[in-house]
Amino acid sequence: MKKIIYIPLDERPCNRLFPMMMAESQHTIEIVSPPVKLLSQKKRTADIEGLWDFVFRQIETGDALIMPLEMMGYGGLLPSRLHHRDIQQRKILIERMKRLKITAPHLKIYMSALIMRTPQYNSADEEPDYYEEYGYRLFRNAYLLDKKNRVGLSESEEQEWKAIEIPKVYQRDYEERRQYNRETLLEILELVESHVIDFMVIPQDDSSEYGYTAIDQHSISQKIRDLRLQTSVMMYPGADESGVTLLGRCFNELLGQCPKIYPYFSSIQGPLIIPKYEDRPMYESLQSHIYAAGCQEAKTVEEADFILAINCPGKIMEEAMMQGEKDISYTSHRHLLSFVYHIKQWLDMKKPVALADCAFINGGEVELVTLLDDLEILDRLISYKGWNTYCNTLGTSIAQGIFAYHQADVPSIMHHLIYHLLDDLFYQAIIRPQITATLKDKGLSYFDLKTQGPLISKEIERQMHRYYQHFIKHSFKNVTITELKAYSPWNRMFEVGLDLKIEVK
Repeated sequence: MKKIIYIPLDERPCNRLFPMMMAESQHTIEIVSPPVKLLSQKKRTADIEGLWDFVFRQIETGDALIMPLEMMGYGGLLPSRLHHRDIQQRKILIERMKRLKITAPHLKIYMSALIMRTPQYNSADEEPDYYEEYGYRLFRNAYLLDKKNRVGLSESEEQEWKAIEIPKVYQRDYEERRQYNRETLLEILELVESHVIDFMVIPQDDSSEYGYTAIDQHSISQKIRDLRLQTSVMMYPGADESGVTLLGRCFNELLGQCPKIYPYFSSIQGPLIIPKYEDRPMYESLQSHIYAAGCQEAKTVEEADFILAINCPGKIMEEAMMQGEKDISYTSHRHLLSFVYHIKQWLDMKKPVALADCAFINGGEVELVTLLDDLEILDRLISYKGWNTYCNTLGTSIAQGIFAYHQADVPSIMHHLIYHLLDDLFYQAIIRPQITATLKDKGLSYFDLKTQGPLISKEIERQMHRYYQHFIKHSFKNVTITELKAYSPWNRMFEVGLDLKIEVK
């Protein structure tokens, strides 16, 4: 049995729980992860010293280590956007990473390091306090300046840029932290060149064509080219799926396999659509995620180990909560029924199918799931995902496909399917906007449930049961949900955690 030491990006289910759920289906690997008490808690910094002690205790008997720069270098995802670390602390980090390979030369090290995001809105929920008032201005100022330098501005854009006012102390704080993070990342690339790190991904969180993220991307891309690291460092849109992507690659390499994936989009324009919060067409991100996970693209269904069915928009991407009045292009530029019949055909051919439900942002598509249910093929999938961004869904779908395509652990697959139907479809697309609409009258907000979190969670559980019974008519006949408890990891509405148990007869 191979031992993988896994350090999550943060403590939320998508980063801590999802990888464990996937790995449970495999008896050839053991996943060892630090206790929750050592991890960050939203903006509270993790016990960095405790985490490094944990890692060094485990590596001599470990086969591989998966670690994010954010947790091990800054104390968590959100602390990476808030810290005031200095050059000496960076030196300590680099020396510790070098010591990993000295202590355990056999250890394969997989690392992720995000390009720090620049949200396009005012909110301090995950950012410094001043982002509540100046967030959009910080984004827009850098966006227009970068665009001015690269392609020029229109007269109206030039006037807009000159009118933006940001207190210098806030802009300096934000830019100095970005510079520190970027310089740290550039130094870590040298550890890839010296083979301290075996493979690295650099996801781009909330990316845009111009601005801070694009500027950082340019310098990092240049460094990758200069060091000739294109085969061992990959940069693409994403964030919260990076842990499972590396876990999938690690699993493939430990087993000496390279699964072939046949991608199929639900619309002809789908591969060329640039999703919301990302900077490139769907197909370009797809290729990055396939190869980052240690897989390859199959050119035919016949040669594929599994099918990656990608439900995408027909022309434009909308928010999942708006699908009750979705744009006409979802019908005129996409034939959803044909897409579903293709899935049925492949399943009848005994081809495993992982479904990435990416037609909308921030939630799955109700019509798609009801069609799959009507054709009695929903519970024949090896994976269903439809959460947050396109690349969040894409990365977790590929990873689940890797763990599920060649094994027949039915309870594990059923658990995954139901978990993500409850979360990605019913909660994110339906329940979340409904409950959010009631918060103001209760003195609550989307980002702060105050003391009412447990009561809100009870209502979420009730509605999950309700929608599951309402929409799932023909699937999971031999599966019973024996326990369903919801919780809010960061006491807000954006994500939900589930304690789910099922019984398969």
